[in-house]
Amino acid sequence: MQPVFKFATPGTKIAILFLLLCAGLIVSLLFMGLMNIVFGINYAENNTAIYISSALQSLFAIALPSFTVATLTTDTPNKFFKLGWNEKMLQRILFALLLFLLSYPFVSFLTKWNSGMQLPVWMSGIEAYMRTMEDAAMETTMKLLSAQTPLFLIFNLVVVAGLAAFSEELFFRGALQQFLYEKFRNEHAPVWISAFLFSLIHFQFFGFLPRMMLGVILGYLFYYSRNLWIAIIFHFVNNATVIVLYYFWSNAEWFRWMEEYPVNFTYLLVAIISAILTFLLFRNYMKHDRLLVEDNETLNR
Repeated sequence: MQPVFKFATPGTKIAILFLLLCAGLIVSLLFMGLMNIVFGINYAENNTAIYISSALQSLFAIALPSFTVATLTTDTPNKFFKLGWNEKMLQRILFALLLFLLSYPFVSFLTKWNSGMQLPVWMSGIEAYMRTMEDAAMETTMKLLSAQTPLFLIFNLVVVAGLAAFSEELFFRGALQQFLYEKFRNEHAPVWISAFLFSLIHFQFFGFLPRMMLGVILGYLFYYSRNLWIAIIFHFVNNATVIVLYYFWSNAEWFRWMEEYPVNFTYLLVAIISAILTFLLFRNYMKHDRLLVEDNETLNR
């Protein structure tokens, strides 16, 4: 495929990306409807059908539009997405894992706080509608997580954790964030805008803040590591952690204690410490990374 939009404006590239996303959603919904007619699959009750639905949307609405736009706008899509593998990968992966551990309490606090938010009385109708959507999404998630067989554990890790992480990072960090960077030429605006859209597109208000913060962390991780695999691995670990915890320890006393732990001052203090440590780790990594870049430029003169 020729890069026919190679010289298109960043705004045009972003518009094409979202148009293809809409087209991909329509294709996946039509395909799901066809399977329902032919095979009588109920996507609300059948776990296997939910996996098929998730996979179709990840592939047709998220991954394929990203690859298509990259192919239409650049000669080297793989290089554009920064999907290379070099000698620094192990160091970057270890950094991403440490970042995940340090940021987890902060994101967890946002999750509990956001889930308990209440809108003003005059918006009670909107809140009720959003709660209904949230409950439906949670019901589907719990249906998948509560399946206690090794086969469903593998499906969860591959489809819910792996495929979702890969496709969403291609779209939001690999494509959208880079197009936004072309437009703004600023390291921060693309990260926050793509993180906002990443959370918004899930249509879950009571999980908006933690998902947006996750997007921010992923955005900066991609920007400073200059490698999409690092963001993909972080995203996968984030998804897989929930899956593994529910599979092995959902009935454990300590797990239920964590689930029911209230949003109090102690929790807030731990979250603040987590946020500070996450920021300091990023800052140290940025300084180290810039020194390496300066040393390489000096050697290449």
